Amino acid sequence: MVLFLINFAFFCQASCYALLAPFFPEEAEKKQITSTQYGFVFGVFYLVVFILSPFMFKVVPTLSPKFLVNSGVFFAGGATILLGTVIKSAPGATFLSLSLVGRIVQAIGSTSLFTLGYAIVANEFTERRATALAIVEMFYGLGITIGPTIGGILFEVGGFMLPFFLLGGILVCLSGIMICFLPETKCTINENQGDLFKIILNPTFIVDMVNILTGFLIVGFNEATLEPHVRQFGLTPSIVGLLFIASGGIYAVGTPVWGYIYDKIPDSYLPMYTSSIVCAASFLFLGPAPFLPLETTLWLVIMAQVLLGLGAGGKVIIGFNHSLRVTVLRGFPDDVPTLTIVSGLFNCTLALGGFIGPSLGGALLEQMGYEKGTMVLLGMELAVLVITIIHSLWKAIARICGRPEESKPLLSNGALRA
Repeated sequence: MVLFLINFAFFCQASCYALLAPFFPEEAEKKQITSTQYGFVFGVFYLVVFILSPFMFKVVPTLSPKFLVNSGVFFAGGATILLGTVIKSAPGATFLSLSLVGRIVQAIGSTSLFTLGYAIVANEFTERRATALAIVEMFYGLGITIGPTIGGILFEVGGFMLPFFLLGGILVCLSGIMICFLPETKCTINENQGDLFKIILNPTFIVDMVNILTGFLIVGFNEATLEPHVRQFGLTPSIVGLLFIASGGIYAVGTPVWGYIYDKIPDSYLPMYTSSIVCAASFLFLGPAPFLPLETTLWLVIMAQVLLGLGAGGKVIIGFNHSLRVTVLRGFPDDVPTLTIVSGLFNCTLALGGFIGPSLGGALLEQMGYEKGTMVLLGMELAVLVITIIHSLWKAIARICGRPEESKPLLSNGALRA
């Protein structure tokens, strides 16, 4: 029951977040909004999640995880409905301001679902945690995938307002269902700012977070820039929405596979290397790269989308599970408080990537064009791959010397397991 309700909530919320992708850029341009500005509309959602996520665990002792998840789903749905009305506003600053306000409120509601949803599932499935978390991420990926498709189809059927009203209404109804059927999760957190900094200030944890950040940055970049890039093919919004299935569908379906692989070889960096290389390859063909003797074709774009979704999904789910494993191996209790802190940091990092991706994508699209803009992302991904390789080699040398980083005791007073 827990897994079903959390998965469905993640799916619906992600659909509400992503439904803008196939039609909002063009509608925003009709309202005198530039690509940089509508890129920020996409990205501000995750800017809010980035700011709020690290502090979410502080309110858990006062407000239960169930209450926070339910209220978050309700507010996210209500804000989505309100977003559908911005099309009636005046063009220019008014349209931009109201769009930003709607996305900010939507993000405030979503933050508690993101943070507590992961923590609740991780606490319930301790034996198969990587697989369970990967399933949650799969449903989020399915929402990101199907959201643009549903949004494009509903936009063609009923105009701008219908996608927001329908999907937002489903979220509001879901919050009522969850009140009745989502079980309570007991969680007592003793606030300890030192624990938070001990988790963050660890080289392996930082490398994991960098991979998570760049993985979702890639997804955000794609959301804001793909529709302008494929206008040259004269596609309808519903067909553009279907294009996102090529990346989001593989992202969603691939995450349980990556999670299963990680469950089998949790100490190997090979899956992380592989996912990063796949991401880099996607940017060679997405434009395609200016130095490749290739023409821009729809089939080439689809192939690049498949690679993008596969690589980004691997970076995100492997980075999250490895950061959880490292935190527990370093001595932190394997309980809800620790899981909430780590999932909060995970969502903070994920959100930062989700903010930077579309914001950077809109600016690069306006200043450099799509093909050259993708080369910036290619260089970034290669740099992250090099950092990950260097760090894994450093860890290997540390193990050979008999000083594995994760086995160091954190405290001598027994407050945390050594």
